[in-house]
Amino acid sequence: VDTAVIYPEIKRNPYTIYSFLLMAGYLKIVDRQALYDGNNICTIAIPNKEIFYVYEKEILSCLADSISPSTAIAIQQAIIMQDVPNLQKHLQDFLRQTISIYDASSESFYHGLMLGLYAIMNNRYRITSNREAGDGRYDIQMMPLNKKMPGILIELKVLRGTVAPENVTEKLTALSEMALQQIDEKNYAFEMQDEGITQKMKLGIAFYKKQAEIAYRLD
Repeated sequence: VDTAVIYPEIKRNPYTIYSFLLMAGYLKIVDRQALYDGNNICTIAIPNKEIFYVYEKEILSCLADSISPSTAIAIQQAIIMQDVPNLQKHLQDFLRQTISIYDASSESFYHGLMLGLYAIMNNRYRITSNREAGDGRYDIQMMPLNKKMPGILIELKVLRGTVAPENVTEKLTALSEMALQQIDEKNYAFEMQDEGITQKMKLGIAFYKKQAEIAYRLD
């Protein structure tokens, strides 16, 4: 963070927003690690629950045009209840209602989409993406803040090319199972075991345009 930052710099470097939020009291310093070239490098955090709810309200209002509150709540409830069939249903409905088949072409697109959907769980989980764990790099990990809750590991796959409609479900099912198998083969749950998380929900999710298939296992 740079305490000497000025407003016009936001256009050039959006990351300066953290400095402004810190100076305005919407963030706080919890661990000052180093001093580098006159700029403070430190760990920052949201200072209290009241400001956390301000962030949450602002972010959810920005998403309102993309994901309805009822859909967000339904997805959250399905995750908490470990109700994967319902999670797949709501995810499928969301894809059909919101995305364009012209956008849905790469794994990175679906990766960002899923991160946005699961971000509503950030008051219960520490959510990380594309981190090294075990023998590889997982797509999404949701580490529970309460160790009595299950940890969640998600691996994403995209069905490439043009597929005949009658073959899509079969191919997506096979691809989702492959994603689920990768979680075990690469030992992505290593960090959760290290953290003492005893319950794990593993999800392999395969996409093709506006369709999705989820393979899962509860360990």
